[in-house]
Amino acid sequence: MTEATHPPTSYIAGHERAREADPDLADAYIEHTRIGDPPADAAMAALADVDQATRHRLINAGMERDEQGMWDAPAALRDFFNALEDPPPFQFDPEKARVGARAFHRYSDLFFVGLVLASLITGLSEGLAKGFYLTGRTAGNLRRVKQNTRHLVDITLPGGLDRLGDGWKLTVRIRLIHAQARRLLLNSGQWDVPAEGVPLHMAHMALASTGFSAINLQAVQRLGLRLTEEERDGFMHIWRYVTWLLGVPDRLLFRNEDDALRLRRIAHLCELPPGPMAVEVAHGYINTVPELLGVTDPAKRKKLIGVLLKTSRALIGNDLANAFGYPRQSTVGVLKLVRLQRRLQIIRSKIVPGADPHSLTNFAGMLQRSVYDDIGISYRMPDAVRDTESSRW
Repeated sequence: MTEATHPPTSYIAGHERAREADPDLADAYIEHTRIGDPPADAAMAALADVDQATRHRLINAGMERDEQGMWDAPAALRDFFNALEDPPPFQFDPEKARVGARAFHRYSDLFFVGLVLASLITGLSEGLAKGFYLTGRTAGNLRRVKQNTRHLVDITLPGGLDRLGDGWKLTVRIRLIHAQARRLLLNSGQWDVPAEGVPLHMAHMALASTGFSAINLQAVQRLGLRLTEEERDGFMHIWRYVTWLLGVPDRLLFRNEDDALRLRRIAHLCELPPGPMAVEVAHGYINTVPELLGVTDPAKRKKLIGVLLKTSRALIGNDLANAFGYPRQSTVGVLKLVRLQRRLQIIRSKIVPGADPHSLTNFAGMLQRSVYDDIGISYRMPDAVRDTESSRW
């Protein structure tokens, strides 16, 4: 084992397990627990002493390819954006992506349910959850959830992943926010690098991307959605490109759905199981859903959370649900009921005169849930570890 693949102490036992299944991928995963995002980290370090308004102006100029606006930008920020002008290590096919995007638009309600109640939850190792836990960006942070929802919308809109598209810009914005959060966490005294690796390391970025892509596809299938192979491939193609934009290096950049599932299995072998921080983050995701859907009445909110927890248990399985502290309850027939309701909705949209097409209703709801302000894309950055102590970003 080389020095580069020597694991942080909390990963030692998991790394040994993972090497029995796939030594090369296990070593690659562990190597990247020690790696942040050097180009983005350098850019944010160069902007560390810049005020929020100037930081927004400079990053916006880079996003817009505004050379005049970048005249006083630090070299590290210029280098960051210049590197993004290079093509990815694979050919991005907008038509292939469009097939996956259309499937997402048509069934966005199920994709959203699958994401929040299954794929985000199952990816929460204790190590991955720690960044969310320390920053407090979990329960009750509706604006953060809406920002994430807007990202899902914009990367699937026509032209969204073009160089000047909003999906491209929001993805790169997330990458810079990760770099800023990494810098704040490293300076906070709350992170043990020898034991945990660097905060928001590239292995975790790769693991998270498998949740948004392959694991979400599995979740919507369990909810009754039958996508074509072309639709699944198109959805994965979108997320392969997004994952590359987020800075994940070639060795951890999945090629297709099977490749992403393989990476996910090795990652889970390497990672610590869910603990108290992961439990709090998981419940934070679920507790935010009622507010996102506009359910404010306490009795209705409690009832909805109960339904969400039961559906999530059915999707992720009893063992993991118990680890996350879900109420112990039977889930017999839960997914069958979801599938039946889904079929009835589709039938109604076809036979009731004047009924809205279900796909349009789904995506209109997704757009509504993604609106969180009216000022366009903000490139302000958090300036404190705890979200409640940071200026608005």
